[in-house]
Amino acid sequence: MIKSLISVSDKRDLKKFANDLSSLGIEIIATEGTARAILRNGIQASHVSELTGFSEMLGGRIKTLHPEVHAAIATGGIEIVVVNLIPMSSIEDMDIGGVALLKSAIKNFRNVAAVTDPDQYDGVIKEIRDTGGVSPKTGLALAIRASAYIVEYESKAGNLLEALRS
Repeated sequence: MIKSLISVSDKRDLKKFANDLSSLGIEIIATEGTARAILRNGIQASHVSELTGFSEMLGGRIKTLHPEVHAAIATGGIEIVVVNLIPMSSIEDMDIGGVALLKSAIKNFRNVAAVTDPDQYDGVIKEIRDTGGVSPKTGLALAIRASAYIVEYESKAGNLLEALRS
């Protein structure tokens, strides 16, 4: 069974995407807020805390920085990682766990799809429907886009830090 891990701040099109994943028999594991949004729509999802055995910490700021999560991505036990990062208006808002999830998925791009944008959902679903999974070629394209997304995010962090210097 294909497993997905979803942790999104932008919940646009999440209901449809989660429903599509579920209809394809893909297990959904989600962070607390994302799981609540999915479950509220009657779609089955488990909480990441069920995988890790630990509840979220520090008001939800620590939830996916756990060896069980990253081991599952590294081994392809989780084949779809869906993350869009927390918008950053100050350095205190920086998303650390989401970046780590994406980097784990990028590192294993041949076996794990790193999905960062709701605009990618339909293409990923179509490929899974048509072929039974996400190809390494698509995994590479998604990893390239995820890497650029992280660079842009880190650049914003750098700019926020520079502004503190003034």
